[in-house]
Amino acid sequence: MIFGNLGKMGEVLQKAKQLKDEIARARYEAEVKGVKVVVNGDLEIVELKVPEGLSSAQLESAVKEAVNRVLKTAKADMAQKLGKITGGMGLPGIP
Repeated sequence: MIFGNLGKMGEVLQKAKQLKDEIARARYEAEVKGVKVVVNGDLEIVELKVPEGLSSAQLESAVKEAVNRVLKTAKADMAQKLGKITGGMGLPGIP
């Protein structure tokens, strides 16, 4: 029921701008077997630390798992925050 909620749009747009700024400053991190990955709110890797002593196979596995974890965490956090400002508006594709 999108049209019934048009009165809320100004408020939602203001909150969306605040959320965009908050997400831009956000940092998310995951660590697997000493491999540490940090991404920003744009889901760009801003830090990657790799320990010495891992084999190529271990390193590949740890990097893949750490990146997948941090992206999942970031996306879940963003969806949760977005859901708070759009709650109940029935916008397609938005929780």
